[in-house]
Amino acid sequence: MSPPLSRFLFLPLAAVLGTGCWVGNGPDTQKDPCAPNPCTQGDKTWCVNEDGNARCLCKEGTILRPSGVCEPITALNCPEHPGDSSEPDDCLSRAFTLAADSTTQRQQSIEPVGDYDFFRVDGKLRTVYSVTVEPGPGSLMPRVDVFDQGGQWVRSQDGRPKAQVGFKARATAPYYVRVSHSPFDVSAATGQYALTFTPVGEDQHGDSATEAFTVVPDVGGTTPTERYGRLEYGQDEDWFAISATRDVTYRIEFDTTRYVPAIAGFTSEDVKNPFHTWHNSFVEIRAASTTTLYLVLYSDKGETGSYAFRVFRYN
Repeated sequence: MSPPLSRFLFLPLAAVLGTGCWVGNGPDTQKDPCAPNPCTQGDKTWCVNEDGNARCLCKEGTILRPSGVCEPITALNCPEHPGDSSEPDDCLSRAFTLAADSTTQRQQSIEPVGDYDFFRVDGKLRTVYSVTVEPGPGSLMPRVDVFDQGGQWVRSQDGRPKAQVGFKARATAPYYVRVSHSPFDVSAATGQYALTFTPVGEDQHGDSATEAFTVVPDVGGTTPTERYGRLEYGQDEDWFAISATRDVTYRIEFDTTRYVPAIAGFTSEDVKNPFHTWHNSFVEIRAASTTTLYLVLYSDKGETGSYAFRVFRYN
């Protein structure tokens, strides 16, 4: 899973674009990676298609443990105890299902100490969801964790005092939200909380180099093309690709009447480590070689907002 967007530290500009070239291939026919089922090892026999890749998950009736073992569901790994009316809901297999296509509000509590409340969302591919947990009477400092269909952790947020986290479904599959007391508070706290679940809508732009939206720069001095987007949740990132030509300068200008996101710059030679980061109203990059330039727009403060920008090229 992608780490938080704060991984894009603001870097000094040590270089512009590296050497290399980009060759684009036409679209290929998609093949189901789960036909035939490649998942034949142990209890991980449930195959799911994630972005064209097969992923092997624990079979029905078992639960993934931190050790990686698929363990049969019992009272040991899915405990029951008195609490609010939603119990038992202390593990993924007993999660309370939230309607994925409408806003839902629930009042629950973390009780007793060490309680977990799990919720299930039947996510739709590329749809963004937001979860907010506000503490009520009691001493609870809420924490929200998100897990994917295989029980793998996606991201989390600790409340001070409110906890809010967003996530995007990367497959049409169940996603899980867990509410608990934050480990950042050393007290053994319990208390009531209000949960609000909201489907934000389909993400406008891709979150990786393979999903990047291609931008054709305007020639400097001509009427600009406005390009629009939105960071739908605090950890969102929007990827754009430019086929850069050697010795050409590219200028990116933001509409300052709207939200101005931060930018991380990558090349096709390295889409893991940005060669530079900015948070300015405009950016200029001179290509040292012909390559693919990736511009990643994100929030360095976990904010959301709509933006607009223009891209020019100057020889």
